Amino acid sequence: MQTAPPFTAPPPNEAAPRAALEILDEGLPAFVRQQLDQYGGNVVIEDGLWILLAVPASDRGLRDLAQRVLADARGAFAWEEGLTEDDAWMLYFVDAPNRPAAVHWLDDVARRIDGRLRSCSPAQRESIRELADSKMPHRIAQRFAEAHRSGDLAAGCVNEPAVVRTLLDRLHMREPLFFSAFHQLLAENLLDLVVLLEQLIPEDVELANESLRGSLSQDPFLRTRQAAAAEIRNILTRFHVISALDQQKNNAPTNPYAAYLDLLGSGDELLLPVDGTTIPTPRGQFLDAIHTIRRNLYRGGDFGQFDSQAPWMSNAIVYPFRFIKSRLGSHRELTPLDGLFMLERGVSARPFTSG
Repeated sequence: MQTAPPFTAPPPNEAAPRAALEILDEGLPAFVRQQLDQYGGNVVIEDGLWILLAVPASDRGLRDLAQRVLADARGAFAWEEGLTEDDAWMLYFVDAPNRPAAVHWLDDVARRIDGRLRSCSPAQRESIRELADSKMPHRIAQRFAEAHRSGDLAAGCVNEPAVVRTLLDRLHMREPLFFSAFHQLLAENLLDLVVLLEQLIPEDVELANESLRGSLSQDPFLRTRQAAAAEIRNILTRFHVISALDQQKNNAPTNPYAAYLDLLGSGDELLLPVDGTTIPTPRGQFLDAIHTIRRNLYRGGDFGQFDSQAPWMSNAIVYPFRFIKSRLGSHRELTPLDGLFMLERGVSARPFTSG
């Protein structure tokens, strides 16, 4: 833990931010990376205050940039600003209760700048962990679904192995409302299927199969469970987690997302069919294309309007871009952000080869 220079705290900052953050502003990426490396809520000053950002007091341009970056955080946490005792540095700082949200926010800014997948906030992560024990799991799942649709929660966010295993265990209690909650998580692409496949045991699959045996129940609650179980099995079959042949766990070395989106290749090379030709493509190059597309989606771009003539297009990503555009065009059920998550997870998680 680092310690900051001597500092006198001023009254709380009441000034309203002037403008929203434009994540592709010139100079912003380097500024945010520098702040993450040097401060980012990890440098303490007296009285339990933590420096989030710090800029030379004499540099009006950097002070303006810091203010515009902080405008993006309005409402997320409380922060203050003030000069060091020698008037050399302007510090933007948070107290201990606001620190987790502030640290997450700055990391999220960096992720949007880089086009990386956004991570859960501390509050969202805690809600995910509480899901397995909640008396109203369907309500939590509904909140997650709404947050996902609004862009506040990324696909695959339920990805901690212990949490996924706990959710699977609770299914065995045969609660209709929990079956519905689990189905909603799957339908919204919030459960990481690579982790789910790793955690799935034969008893879990048998539970789904058992729930569908026999005639449809007359009990509305039991009908809810049967309907949810059917949808759960359908989704898991679609993604090759459950084999369509014997309705058991797919024990082949399959990445569910690679299988679903027909990604071919091995090691660090993909084989991308583009315009009738198979293009060998390094995995890093493919991921660069995903991050570039995602970065422009975060900026507010329309995926339907993206093409190989876009000003941000480069020769290195043009073929991966065409493949991605084609593949997501054939999977209209996926939003662009969900599709990009699956493509990235499909080539990032082991095993990679879909076949």
